[in-house]
Amino acid sequence: MSVVPLFNHDDHRDEVVERWGAKAWSQSASWWKHLNAIGRESFLAEGVNLKVEYLEAKAAGLPVTDDVVIALVLRHRTWVTQGWGGIEPTVEQFIGLGQMYVADERFARHYGGVDGASYVRDAIVAWATSPTQI
Repeated sequence: MSVVPLFNHDDHRDEVVERWGAKAWSQSASWWKHLNAIGRESFLAEGVNLKVEYLEAKAAGLPVTDDVVIALVLRHRTWVTQGWGGIEPTVEQFIGLGQMYVADERFARHYGGVDGASYVRDAIVAWATSPTQI
């Protein structure tokens, strides 16, 4: 039994094209199409793992500047890079994703609601504005 949610990559085509353009969709779709079943399941499982670990860190009271949380942010950015077909998001794009997690109920729900999504966003911003990033 799979522990990852059912996912149809094509369900998001129109929204991706509208938000980020046809090239972004094309790169992501090509990457997804060329993954085998194990690669797809692994990618989706990492998304679930990140969600769970962010929620655990928040529940444990870890500040978003904690090394454990920053390590999650780095894994998250790698995961996003994979989903973008190998294109690494800029710091500004990554922060924008964090803001979208809070603003869009679909993403907020994934991270346990607005509070959880805000924690993820704040962790991304903490990483992005840390002295090692500036």
